[in-house]
Amino acid sequence: MNEHLPTVALADTRWAGHHPTYFTEMSASLLRCGARVIAMCPEPGEVRENLARLGFSHLDGRLAAEKLNCRNHSFLGGSRDHDPLTSILRWRETGRLLRRIETRTGWRADLVFFPYLDNYIRLAPFPSLPGLLLRRPWSGLYLRNHHLAQPSGPLHLAAKGDLLLRSPLCRAVCVLDERFNDRLSAISGHPVVDFPDITDESPPLEAPPLAREIVAKAAGRKIIGLISMEKRKGLLTLLKAALAAHAKGEPWYFVATGPWPKFTFTSEEIAFCEDVNRRVESGAIDNLHFDTSGDRIPDGAIYNSLFTTFHLVWAAYEGFEGSSNALTKAAAFRIPVLATAGQCIGARVQKHHMGRTFPEGDIDACLAAIRAALSENTPEPDFQGYHARHSRDRLDEIFRSLLHSQGNQGAPTPRR
Repeated sequence: MNEHLPTVALADTRWAGHHPTYFTEMSASLLRCGARVIAMCPEPGEVRENLARLGFSHLDGRLAAEKLNCRNHSFLGGSRDHDPLTSILRWRETGRLLRRIETRTGWRADLVFFPYLDNYIRLAPFPSLPGLLLRRPWSGLYLRNHHLAQPSGPLHLAAKGDLLLRSPLCRAVCVLDERFNDRLSAISGHPVVDFPDITDESPPLEAPPLAREIVAKAAGRKIIGLISMEKRKGLLTLLKAALAAHAKGEPWYFVATGPWPKFTFTSEEIAFCEDVNRRVESGAIDNLHFDTSGDRIPDGAIYNSLFTTFHLVWAAYEGFEGSSNALTKAAAFRIPVLATAGQCIGARVQKHHMGRTFPEGDIDACLAAIRAALSENTPEPDFQGYHARHSRDRLDEIFRSLLHSQGNQGAPTPRR
């Protein structure tokens, strides 16, 4: 019976931030769609544990999960992630591991899907590379496609990896930000599919310690929260807003917790954060929970227990053009959002009336937006409509389409 099941290989070289969530949710979706899954990632054991938590506990003959060892940083050093050699090596190592798993299991992948396609195409030299090193039909989720907003020449497109998308083995290009679909389709020659920005929607646990601590410290004040304190997520603006709100006596409590990647901040910015932390610990500021321990909060029930203590979700990203599954989680739990105006996130918040926006880094406008978002006089939010576009049901629909098109040697119909 199992020999007739479609088989999809998932391959991701990274395991931080949203990567474990995306990988787990895609694996679960493919299993719901009746496929076998070959899971290649840095933490295959975690994938099995996450799938068991989601109810997939008996997967003999349906799941083969093995560790994928690929270099994630450029040989050129510094903070670079990509160079032509690392891109080639990622294709080579992924293809080698896939063939070893196929030999061991007797399966053959009908499709390889990359949850982070960018890592395989940046600076990749030519579109024949997948045919030489992977030798399987493939697709993937292209996260950083925002350079397509501006006209660009062949060299720029080659550096970004867009020319590799012309590979004859590519079946479709999936994107989170749908604003550039027409241009991407013209460049790649393949369908472009709007992909849901999925999140783990596991029901929250009942009052874990951190959630209890924050609710107790808030003491009835409205909670404005951020989990994972990356610079691009607007941590500095949140801290400055908390200081300004404290000076004005606003009845709010700010939360900043989760990983704090200090390397993304300048020395002056780190000094500012450490000064704020000292003031919190001394009691000079009583409207802020700022945890700089850097502990990861894994997505799922524990994360959602903390998330659902928030009355307003901080999604005021800075210098960032893409999507965020914080909006999906906010829609799932029906919590309004505070976002930076413009770009993908701000436009979606405004379109679906999911909260308020303010100009990037403008503290006075930020405080005004918080007041408006927490007031009773807000438009009815379209949480349901947003969630429908970014749900597990939509994810299943896309994978069924990809599997059907692969079986018919066609291509899925893009959704606009």
